[in-house]
Amino acid sequence: MTNFANFQILEPETKDLVLELMHNADRQRSAFMSFVNIWMAFNGWMAAVTERDTDADMIRDFSANDRLVDAYAALRHDSQPFRRLVTDFAAMWPVLNVRDVRRKLGRDAFWRLQRDEFTTACEASNVKRQPAIWTAGDIPSWEQLLRTIYQVRCNLFHGEKSPQNLRDRQLILKSDRILRMFLAETGCLEWHE
Repeated sequence: MTNFANFQILEPETKDLVLELMHNADRQRSAFMSFVNIWMAFNGWMAAVTERDTDADMIRDFSANDRLVDAYAALRHDSQPFRRLVTDFAAMWPVLNVRDVRRKLGRDAFWRLQRDEFTTACEASNVKRQPAIWTAGDIPSWEQLLRTIYQVRCNLFHGEKSPQNLRDRQLILKSDRILRMFLAETGCLEWHE
């Protein structure tokens, strides 16, 4: 059960670490390092308020939390910059699970196969992706957005992502900006139950 007040009563050093990570994200020149910092802050907050042990459980709790769902819907409705960011990010969906690509198609699939061949091979091999169900042009739900940003995080941390690759750069930049804007505009780190 998610309890937002948990973050407010953390030991000061632990709470300060989350806030310092957010501040560090602002000082980064690289979107990759900014996203790493903002994700770690977000993850620390999720761990505190959900009291879950795994990222999967935290994401599951957060994606179904009514207060977060409502905050996302309100922000999408009220903020054109946020809505534009989410729309631009969703235009790049689905995001493949890089570990699953390697497991099913081989480590060299990204450079061995042409784009059309790669897409066909991923479809044929049922490569995992986020969102799991997605139709281009749909309005992304909070769950789809959160799970896809988490997939970007997993691909970055475990999947040979590069600042030299335009798509990688754009996915990380958009994830970074969306997460930052969500945290700042909703004020969710200050929520009390």
